[in-house]
Amino acid sequence: MKSYSKITYVLHIALIEIRAAESLKKAQVFADVMHNVPMMLSNERSEPEIITEIMSKAKRQGVDQYFSKLFEKAEKS
Repeated sequence: MKSYSKITYVLHIALIEIRAAESLKKAQVFADVMHNVPMMLSNERSEPEIITEIMSKAKRQGVDQYFSKLFEKAEKS
């Protein structure tokens, strides 16, 4: 079984951010970045491949620094 510990950590935090968002725009940005992650996990794509996809979408949405920090924290956990 593949390990997706970094992905699941970041998904967990993103869902909390969506729930706690004070603006619809912020929730939409986080949802856009993360909405395909469950399908990628289901298709057993590699963790580095999923991270690359997340970071590409995060960069397009202007939240790449935030997601980079989340992945750094996930790496240390």
